Amino acid sequence: MPLIASNGILILIPALLFFAPKARAGEFDTTFYIVQAIELIAGATNIVLLGLQMRDGMKLTKWRLPQAGVAY
Repeated sequence: MPLIASNGILILIPALLFFAPKARAGEFDTTFYIVQAIELIAGATNIVLLGLQMRDGMKLTKWRLPQAGVAY
C-alpha cells in the first residue's frame, strides 16, 4: 500500500498538474507524450498492485465461492 500511495502522490498528481495547462493551451509536444507514457505506466502499476492486494486479502479471509451441493 505505501508504494501505491507514493506512486499516486509522486507521479500521478504532478502529471495531472502538468497536463492541465498544456492541454488547455493545446500544446501536445514530445514532453507531453513522454509524461503521458510515464503516467500510463504508473497507473497500470497501481492497478496491478491493487489487484495483488485484493488477491492477498481474499486469501487471508479464506474467500471461497460456494460449491454446488454444499449447504452452509
